[in-house]
Amino acid sequence: MSKATSSNGSENRQPQHEVFINFRGKEVRGNFASHLKNALIREGINVFTDNNERMGKALDIFFTRIEESKIAIAIISSLYTESKWCLNELVKIHECVKKETLEVFPVFYKVNVDTVKRRKEKFGENFDRLVKKEHTERKKWSRALRFVAGIKGEVVDEKR
Repeated sequence: MSKATSSNGSENRQPQHEVFINFRGKEVRGNFASHLKNALIREGINVFTDNNERMGKALDIFFTRIEESKIAIAIISSLYTESKWCLNELVKIHECVKKETLEVFPVFYKVNVDTVKRRKEKFGENFDRLVKKEHTERKKWSRALRFVAGIKGEVVDEKR
């Protein structure tokens, strides 16, 4: 963990992770997310993904890691809405952005922004299936998806 010293000589702790990467591992872990993480590390950026956490920790540790970060990169893919953890992390990211403690940069990986906003196609079908099991979460997940779809992000398709 890096530390900075203020002008009065006291130490202020800097966030442990500069960038938190939120993604559906099943779809992007071995390709896009890994390449992105490695590129950021090569640039000297401290990055956190779920692989960084040791086994045996409670899963809500990821919410703490989001709070410790300055930037979140949300990689939204067609299978993203299969995972309640991805969506819950996105809700936490949204909360931190509203508190102005975090910036988020969305990456729409092989999925159209409008598909995310309107929850259409496979993305929407996965969302509807998940919400049947977790019906109390629909409102906050929908709000977080509309939020991220309303931010200028990067669209990554087959050709990129």
